[in-house]
Amino acid sequence: MPWYIWGIFGICAIVFEVASPTFFAGFIGVGFFGSAVLSYFQPNSLIWQILIALVGMFVGSFIFKRQKMGDTTSSKLGQSDEFIGIRGKVECDLKEGIQGSVMLSSPVLGSTQWKAVSENGVEIPNAATVKIVATHGTYLVVKQII
Repeated sequence: MPWYIWGIFGICAIVFEVASPTFFAGFIGVGFFGSAVLSYFQPNSLIWQILIALVGMFVGSFIFKRQKMGDTTSSKLGQSDEFIGIRGKVECDLKEGIQGSVMLSSPVLGSTQWKAVSENGVEIPNAATVKIVATHGTYLVVKQII
């Protein structure tokens, strides 16, 4: 296959990489560029060109997974679970099926006062200490700290 075809494939993979949130297309592009270089110097080596492309893809993806680049986020900033564990006090009793109110020790999205429900529908009295276990839209799910 002519070297410029491999180059076009490589460019397409890199463009796709820029448009996607993953890193795998970049490794495919590297494999294609490796095949383009081989094809430039050895034009009649299609099997070797395909093998170089495959090896480039597999080595890149192996390095990617080994470094665990895409497995976890480094920060919870901007995610709803970044607030889990923040403590506060109940201002209005939390009863089964009824939202109450809590005052948090540190602001969540700019406010220290939030509507809340108890984790398992357990009643939590006024002035009890609670911590956030989940967020659901405009209210928090809390559990009492004993």
